[in-house]
Amino acid sequence: MSDERPFGRLRAAFKNATVWGVAWGALGTGVATAMRLSDGIPMLNAIGDGVGMGIRIGIAGAVTGAAFSAFVSLAYRGKRLREISPVRFGIGGAILAGLFVPAFLQTMNLLSGEGMVAWSLVIDDILYSTLFGGITAAGTMRLAQRDADAVSVHDLPGRAPGDLLGEGEAPAFTSQQREKAAEQY
Repeated sequence: MSDERPFGRLRAAFKNATVWGVAWGALGTGVATAMRLSDGIPMLNAIGDGVGMGIRIGIAGAVTGAAFSAFVSLAYRGKRLREISPVRFGIGGAILAGLFVPAFLQTMNLLSGEGMVAWSLVIDDILYSTLFGGITAAGTMRLAQRDADAVSVHDLPGRAPGDLLGEGEAPAFTSQQREKAAEQY
């Protein structure tokens, strides 16, 4: 899970933030639209409101995804993809998101000079960020593991099959190795 190139971790954090932002935006749009429809709002207005809210939630997801990337680089350093349970990874994402989002919102509100937001107004943010963080973390880990399993021995010359699947002593693929394999096609 390391990248030897300069700015490799920054690039990985950016990619993770992008994935989290898109996933949270899609989830947020669906939930917000459904909530507006359940309030009796006409379909087009509900969709418009849902998309607007989804964009805001997507931005929060991108910031949270960048924070989660920093957590992953510390907590899973040296681990192979096969060694990481998507369920435990999802639980870690849920906990981090559930703690990070309200702390971030309160910090930004304090820095703007508005003071603390009443916790009763932050409870739903905690619930949704925990849910969205768990889903996104588990989903991205499962996709990463599936992609690592799909790589064949021929994609990276000089590697044994056990190395490619994260078995034995070799670490999981670096993004540099994946790019090299992708360039061969």
